[in-house]
Amino acid sequence: MSLVQAVLGSRGSSVRRSPGGAGTVSIPLLQAEDVARGAYLAPALVAITVLLVGFGLLSVYSASSFTAQAEGLPDSYYLVQQAARALVGLAVLLAAAFVDYRVYRHLAWPMLALTVALLVLVVLPATEAIAPRLNGARRWLIAGVTFQPSELAKIAIVVWTAALAVKKQDRLRSLRQGLLPFLVVIGPVCLLILLEPHLSGAMLVGALAFIVLFAAGGRLGHFMFLGALGVPVLWDQVANTGYRMNRMMAFLKPGVGADDIGYQLNQSLIAIGSGGPLGVGFGQSRQKLLYLPEPQNDFIFSIIAEEWGLVGSVVLIGLFLAWSIIGLRIAACAPDLFGRLLAIGLTSMVAVGAFAHIGVTLGVFPTTGVNLPFISAGGTGLVLALGVAGILVNIAKQRRC
Repeated sequence: MSLVQAVLGSRGSSVRRSPGGAGTVSIPLLQAEDVARGAYLAPALVAITVLLVGFGLLSVYSASSFTAQAEGLPDSYYLVQQAARALVGLAVLLAAAFVDYRVYRHLAWPMLALTVALLVLVVLPATEAIAPRLNGARRWLIAGVTFQPSELAKIAIVVWTAALAVKKQDRLRSLRQGLLPFLVVIGPVCLLILLEPHLSGAMLVGALAFIVLFAAGGRLGHFMFLGALGVPVLWDQVANTGYRMNRMMAFLKPGVGADDIGYQLNQSLIAIGSGGPLGVGFGQSRQKLLYLPEPQNDFIFSIIAEEWGLVGSVVLIGLFLAWSIIGLRIAACAPDLFGRLLAIGLTSMVAVGAFAHIGVTLGVFPTTGVNLPFISAGGTGLVLALGVAGILVNIAKQRRC
């Protein structure tokens, strides 16, 4: 049985006798009317997800092999780690596909409370033994496994915002009674992530909450007003933190400080430009030879563009676009408002993360640490992204169109 068949169950299948009459097998069938009704949504989402994960494993191996050898490790070290995480993630996808998505509405507050507790645990001074400072930030809990609570915060805030938006739908167009009560919770969650420090993570969590609220009927003017209030706070965080200001200067003046503050962006652009139309070939990247920092994580798209060229980059971007469109189509076909808002928020989580990562590598956004969903090395992000795909599959299986 294929993964697609396992996830979808018997829906959209027909029973046919196997060759020789030995038995029967279930074969997924999609008729024209099924496609028109949206029966393709779940299998298409699963297929693209598996394709992205498979390509991600290849990319992680290529991007990390030299780094692993330089660290005295086997060249397949990071690949083996990522493959194990992918297996766990696929199991999570399969499980989430069979859990009724409405359960999450009742778990919204417990999920949020658990997330807040983990975020507090990360920033407490007394917990450095299990939440050490790595690369200048405390973002990970290390207790047998390494876990990043800010990644869980993305899902928790989407679920919580969607659940509360359904409850308060008739008041969402009011700033005082509708939108501001959400900020009482969203604000502290973002603040805890900011204290790690993880500015881009806090911004993404806030953005996901606002996307869900806007989709639920919030007024655009209110979001613009709150955004204007947030600009001075954001600038204060950038201007008063040395490395953030350096990254902003490198973003505003590309080429300046190419060997210093703009080093990461400069090396990323060299990698992308070196790829040309068809790339230098799989495994043949030169920028991964310790020129480009974090080639298997924050800048993996640069290595992909170098090795697969413009054609490969466009195909990958097309896959993420297709995944996002399918996610939004699932939202449009959801049987209730909570399912619709949940699908919009979770789809945005993957889509915004993917295009933010690509934008950073191209210099469209300031340099910051954003993983490429399903592709970049890392356990928390991969497992949770696959869990998101599983939830969307469950919503799609209960579609109304």
